[in-house]
Amino acid sequence: MSKRITQRFRRPDASGRFQAVDAPAVRTIVIGHKNPDTDCVAAAFGYAALKTKMSVPHVQAACAGLPSPRTDFLFNKFSVPLPPVIADVHPRVKDLLDSHPPTVSAGQTLLDALGLLQRKRRRRLPVVNAKGEYLGMVSLFDLANRMVLQQWETDQEGAGGSLVGREVETSISHAAEVLGARPLSLSREGQVETLEVYVGAMSEKTLRDRMTRRDHARVALVVGDREEVHRMAVELKLRLVILTGGCAMDESLLKKARASGVCVLQTDYDSATTVRRLKFSAPAGLRLQEDATVLHAEEKLSDVRELLRREREEGFAVVDERGRMLGMLWAFDLEQDPPLRLILVDHNEITQAVDGADEVPIVEILDHHRLGPQPTQTPIVFINDVVGSTCTLVTEQFRRFGHRPEPSEAGILMGGIITDTLLLRSPTSTPRDAAALDWLKELAGQDPKRLADEVFNVGSSIAVRPPVEVLTGDKKDYENGKYRFAVAQVEEVGFENFFQHRTELLKEMKTLRRDEKLDFFGLLVTNVVRETSMMLCAGEKRTLDQLPYNRLDENTFDLPGVMSRKKQLLPVLLKIIS
Repeated sequence: MSKRITQRFRRPDASGRFQAVDAPAVRTIVIGHKNPDTDCVAAAFGYAALKTKMSVPHVQAACAGLPSPRTDFLFNKFSVPLPPVIADVHPRVKDLLDSHPPTVSAGQTLLDALGLLQRKRRRRLPVVNAKGEYLGMVSLFDLANRMVLQQWETDQEGAGGSLVGREVETSISHAAEVLGARPLSLSREGQVETLEVYVGAMSEKTLRDRMTRRDHARVALVVGDREEVHRMAVELKLRLVILTGGCAMDESLLKKARASGVCVLQTDYDSATTVRRLKFSAPAGLRLQEDATVLHAEEKLSDVRELLRREREEGFAVVDERGRMLGMLWAFDLEQDPPLRLILVDHNEITQAVDGADEVPIVEILDHHRLGPQPTQTPIVFINDVVGSTCTLVTEQFRRFGHRPEPSEAGILMGGIITDTLLLRSPTSTPRDAAALDWLKELAGQDPKRLADEVFNVGSSIAVRPPVEVLTGDKKDYENGKYRFAVAQVEEVGFENFFQHRTELLKEMKTLRRDEKLDFFGLLVTNVVRETSMMLCAGEKRTLDQLPYNRLDENTFDLPGVMSRKKQLLPVLLKIIS
């Protein structure tokens, strides 16, 4: 369980009264889009660093996919660990887990369990063994049904017996515990067994006749100060004699009882109370609710929410893969927001966001792309501006709030601006990008051109990575009405590797287009030295025929001067599609 903070929230008990309990610490994750490029990873890292300097608690940067070799190089250069990769942010059972619920030990009596249920104002509680393994639930309603109501129905049918029934599954030790009894004679007192409870209220002769027809080794006789009945019980070697009202047994008779293995307990309760309490001397582990739903910590809340609502129980046990008890998920907590918040950087479309982003609150967006945001329940901070790099926006936020990034942080933000603007040569570049780069280079002590040479000269993606990784490493998915398409982009220092591997890239592209049911898939290969691009495409013939570029073959196009997927290519594709 994540560590807790002083924040409190209110949870109702079984009576409907609300209790204040510790709330889990709320984490804020700053994260870029799927198939992350260097700009989005650097922006997430930089913005999380700024939030930390602004005393925002429990904030961390993350990647929504594996970083590229260039991103890896950039972070290594400045000796900063890469943000962790998070595959999804689906709220899970563990996120709302109460890790310290009241529990009942399997060896505790039902009377103990009922007392705990009453004190905690709960309808049911989990039962665990000495190893912390979950065994089941002890339920107030289930106990009432099985121990009282069902027995009452049996009695009404003429089966005989008292209201609470004769049989009790317990041990002599447990019986002594619930009766506050003094042990006068013990034998195999820890053994759990089924006893038939009788009250010695009739004549000795009538009682003897009845006892001779019973299995003496299973009889528990409740009796007051009747010496003749005491003697009969010892002679017949009944399993247990309970002396009520503080009555004593003759010492000579006690010696015979000890020698014969007859257990004798002395209690101050009267006979009626003794019989009632005996019924609740059974170990809690033997009276578990049947078919109680068990949850696992990693289950998605979206998968279990409706099931739990239908069951109308107040709480559910949560276990690990070994069956050990981790805590409880209380039904009321399903109405609470999960203790997780998202800040999206370098994207605002939910189709590009980490899986599960539509199930948690998005509290901020920092982006420089077209609008396609997820609706939010409350107003949020949404900065979407015309700059070449999200890292420029992060840098401006540093300056706005009067904070300076550390040298390593400044260097990583420089790398994000350099890669997304191609060292300010991309058509998306603005004077604000140049100003941000000038400010950062002084803090980082880095020359932008030298840093650009180092980053762009990291090994060719096309040459060293499998085709599927080239196509998905920096891939963005789009929807325009019913038309679904994707455009990936890689930066190279030449086109030699592209032409060498074009056949296998096209084959993999067609496979991805089919599997993802895309109408169009394009790979933009940008030459950062010559400031131009090539595009490999797979799609409907009518779409390819309308592309306004020099066609080298059926699937390859020359895009002179095109360097920006967002500003130069995407508007052309949207116009063709519409």
